[in-house]
Amino acid sequence: MQANPEDMTLSVGQQPVRQMTVLVVDDTLIGRATVSALVRRLGYRCIEASDGAAALQAFRSARPDIVLMDVVMPGMDGLEATRELRRLCAGIWLPILLLSARSDDDDMIAGLEAGADDYLSKPIRRAILAAKLSACARQLALQADMNNYRAEQEAEIEFARGVIERQVQGKAVSDPRVRYSVTPTTQFSGDIVAVSRAPSGALYALLADATGHGLAAAISVLPVLQVFFGMAAKNLSLGLMAGEINRHLMSSLPIGRFVAASMVRLDEGFGELWVGGTPEVLWLDRSGAVRERFASANLPLGIDADDPLNVPPRHFRWTPGDQLVLCSDGLLEAHAPSGDAFGSARLERLLGDNPPAHRHDAVRRALDVHLDGASAHDDVSLLVIDLD
Repeated sequence: MQANPEDMTLSVGQQPVRQMTVLVVDDTLIGRATVSALVRRLGYRCIEASDGAAALQAFRSARPDIVLMDVVMPGMDGLEATRELRRLCAGIWLPILLLSARSDDDDMIAGLEAGADDYLSKPIRRAILAAKLSACARQLALQADMNNYRAEQEAEIEFARGVIERQVQGKAVSDPRVRYSVTPTTQFSGDIVAVSRAPSGALYALLADATGHGLAAAISVLPVLQVFFGMAAKNLSLGLMAGEINRHLMSSLPIGRFVAASMVRLDEGFGELWVGGTPEVLWLDRSGAVRERFASANLPLGIDADDPLNVPPRHFRWTPGDQLVLCSDGLLEAHAPSGDAFGSARLERLLGDNPPAHRHDAVRRALDVHLDGASAHDDVSLLVIDLD
């Protein structure tokens, strides 16, 4: 028994594709009937419209896959209808093939500039129409595959983001002495800021910057967080913490991947700092003047198995009202459209010009002005800790 064309499906390669719907637009009854008959014999579902305005209405109600559009029609002609269809289907691809008895170069150029994908000369030849529709069907199938792939990737990205956020936020503590921000260049950040408190009350803070960007960089800092929260809960020294983080990274990261980090431990007027590969940690007095700059004394974590054990953490005693300022190099190296870097001099000037409670936000606002709507080329992190 012969299959009904209305129940047929097309095949692209070996993959079955659902039956495509073709919208045939022509102001003459004979023209519509002729093209529609050809379309149905080729195995496509067909709907019809008698002019440009009716074509727009048919698109809104039926969402056809392909449009065969006559050019010369009274009222809204095919070119105007094509422009309007392009506006209506922004964000999706709708193949539009123009049909016209006029086939000189100027007519074809006008049709393509209006938004058409191809141009068919009348009278329509069955073999040419079949080849054109088949090509559209293949491209639509490939687009559907890409959309499915993109949806799967986005779902996986959301899952990964949720896991990483739970690692950071699930164990982090909120402390009024701490203000921070992390701005990624992609969907994931290789910069991490984490805050924890030991049972004794000691405050631990971490600013980490993994090599690279995106998901790979974000995954690189997960071992850092695991060790940081675990050892902070035991009130252990930063030297032991750095050594353990380094050991984990050496065993888990490939060569060429590492994590720069600054770590702080504060307890009863006494401070401890470990800096490896990040910009200087600034110790400010109440006025915003720099009391001391703690430069990196260690390699980033994950490079040398012994480095964190060779240089002990720095120790200091603060005066109430002092602050510590930590940042990633993404802040200092953020370039304005003119090419000017944000820089350490600008950072220190902003810190000195603003009262303690406003310094973090002042720096972030200044960075936004500096970038002037552009994106930083690296993740940007800033951490300000009140020493009270």
